Amino acid sequence: MLLTRGFKVVNAMRKRPLLFNSMVYGFFYTSAEFIRQSFSKTSKSTQQNIEEHDDFAGTKGPILMQIQEICEILDLVDEKNDAAVRSTVYNWPQLKRYAVYGCLLAGPVLHGWYKWLDTFYSGKSTRIVLKKLFADQFVFTPPLIVLFFTSMSLMEAKSDILKECRMKFLHTFQTSCGFWLPVQLVNFLLVPTSLRVTYVSVASFCWVNILCYLKNVSVVEYIEDKDER
Repeated sequence: MLLTRGFKVVNAMRKRPLLFNSMVYGFFYTSAEFIRQSFSKTSKSTQQNIEEHDDFAGTKGPILMQIQEICEILDLVDEKNDAAVRSTVYNWPQLKRYAVYGCLLAGPVLHGWYKWLDTFYSGKSTRIVLKKLFADQFVFTPPLIVLFFTSMSLMEAKSDILKECRMKFLHTFQTSCGFWLPVQLVNFLLVPTSLRVTYVSVASFCWVNILCYLKNVSVVEYIEDKDER
C-alpha cells in the first residue's frame, strides 16, 4: 500500500514538476516560520513588525494601493493595535505571507532557475560545478533576496517597499554565502536534477529560520546596531 502510494507520488513529481516543487518549497518555508513562531511567541519580534507596519502604513501609487487592498482581502496584512493578542497566538497573516512567497514566487522561480542552470551548465566536472556555484550565489541570489524583502514589504502594506531591503540586503547576502555555498556544492555534485528544488527546500527549512530572524529585526533596531559597530 505504501509502496503504491510512493509510486504515485513519484509519477506526480514527473508529470507536474513545477507544481510539486512549488508546493514543497512553500510547505517547508511556511513550516519553518511556524516553528520559529512556536519558539518565539513571547518575544518582541511580532510587536516590532506591527510597530513598523504603523510607521509605513499608507501605500502610495494606484497600483500599489490595489495590491494592498488585495492583500487586506486575503488577510495578509497584520492588524493594527493587536500586539497583546499576537504575542500569545500565531501570526497567521505572516504565515500566509510566507506561504504565498514560497508557493507562488520562490518555488516557481527556483524551479525555472535550476532547470535552466542544469541545461546551460550540464555535467559534474569541477569547472562546471564551480560555474554553477558562482552563478547561483552571485548572479541569482541577490535578486532573490531583493524579491523576498520587497514582496514581503508589499504584502505587509508598507509604503516604502524598498527600505527594509536597502537596510538588510548586505548582511543577508553575506550570511547566505556562508550557508548556501557548501549546501549548493553538495547539491550540484550529488543531487539528481529532478530533486534539486526539493533538496533546496529542505535546506531552506534551516535557512529560513535565519532569514526570518533577519526579517523580524526592526529597521530602527538594525540601524542602531550598525551605528554601534
